[in-house]
Amino acid sequence: MNNRNYIVPTILATFVHLVVVFVIAGHWFDHAKPEHKVARQIQAQMIDLASLSLPDAAASQQTSETRNQQAAQQEQQRQEQQRQEQQRQEQQRQEQQRQEQQRQEQQRQEQQRQEQQRQEQQRQEQQRQEQQRQEQQRQEQQKQEQQRQEAEQQRQRELVAQREAESRLKAERERQAAAEAERKREQELAAQKAAEERKREEDARKAAEEKQRQEAAAQAERQRQEEARQREAAEQQRRAAEEKARAEAQAAAQAAAQAAANAVIGDIGSYISAMLTQNWRIPATARNGMETVIELHLMPNGEISDVRIIKSSGDAAFDRSAEQAARRTERLPRVAEVEPLLFERRLRRTQVVFRPEGLRW
Repeated sequence: MNNRNYIVPTILATFVHLVVVFVIAGHWFDHAKPEHKVARQIQAQMIDLASLSLPDAAASQQTSETRNQQAAQQEQQRQEQQRQEQQRQEQQRQEQQRQEQQRQEQQRQEQQRQEQQRQEQQRQEQQRQEQQRQEQQRQEQQKQEQQRQEAEQQRQRELVAQREAESRLKAERERQAAAEAERKREQELAAQKAAEERKREEDARKAAEEKQRQEAAAQAERQRQEEARQREAAEQQRRAAEEKARAEAQAAAQAAAQAAANAVIGDIGSYISAMLTQNWRIPATARNGMETVIELHLMPNGEISDVRIIKSSGDAAFDRSAEQAARRTERLPRVAEVEPLLFERRLRRTQVVFRPEGLRW
C-alpha cells in the first residue's frame, strides 16, 4: 500500500528533473554552437601615411584595445551569468527534490499514524466486545445458578410436604390399628366375663340368660354397626388425607412447572430484547414518551416470519426503525431451544414495546 502511494510522487519528481536537464542542455547547446562570421564590407581609401600624425595613430590603437577589453569583459559577464543561472536551477532542483522527499516522508508518517490509530481502535473494540461477552456469560451463569437453587428449594419443599403427608398417614393407620386392637381385647374380656357369669348362673337364671343373650346380640349388632361406622369414617378420613396430599403435590408440581416456564420465557424475553436492541437504529426524531408496539411471528427454529405494528407512536420514522430492527434480526437461534408446547403457548406471537428509553418485553 505504501509503495503504491510513492509511485505518483516519484514520477512527478523524475519529470521535473528531466525538464531541468533539458533546459540546461539547451543553454549548453546554444552556447556550444559556432558563431557564423559574416564577412564585412570594407571600404578602402588611399591615404597618405606620411600625412597622418603620430597622435592619431596612437588614439586609434587605444580605442581598438578598449573595445576588445569591453568585449572580453562582456563575454566573461555572460559566462558568469550563465554559470550562476545553472547553479540557481540546480539549487532549485535540489530544493524541489528535498521538499518532495520531505512531503513523501510526512505522508508515510501520516499513513503509519492512521494505521496505528485504526489498529488501536480495532483493539479497543475487540476488548469491549470481549468484556461484554464475558459479562453476558457471567449473568447467564448467575441466572442459571439462581434457577437451579430455586428448583432445588422447590424440590425440598415438595419432599418435606410428601414426608409430612406420609407421616400423618402412618400415624393415622397406627392409631386405627391400636383402637382396633383395644376394641378386640375389650370384646374378648367382655365375652370371657359373660361366659363365666353365665356358667355360674346357668341353672338359676336360664330365663334371664336368654334375655341377656338377646340383649347381648342387640348390643353386638349395635357395636358392629358402630364399628362399621367408625371404619367407614376412618376410611373416609384416610381417603381425604390421601386426596389432599395428592392435590398439594399436584399443585406444587404445577407451581414449579409454571415457575420454570416463566423463568424460561423471561430469559428468552431478555434475549429477544438484547438482539433487537443491537439492530435498532433510533432515529433523530425519537422523543421520550413515544411508544411503538410490534408483533413478531416466530417459527420453531427462531426465524422471524413476519413483523406487524400493533400500536403506532405517531412518528413514521420511529415506527419504521422498530420494524427494521426486527427485520434486520431475521432469526433468534435460542428460541429453537424452547419446549414446543411452551413455544406455541407463549412465543409463537410475541409483542415487543419500543421506547426511546429502552425496549420492554
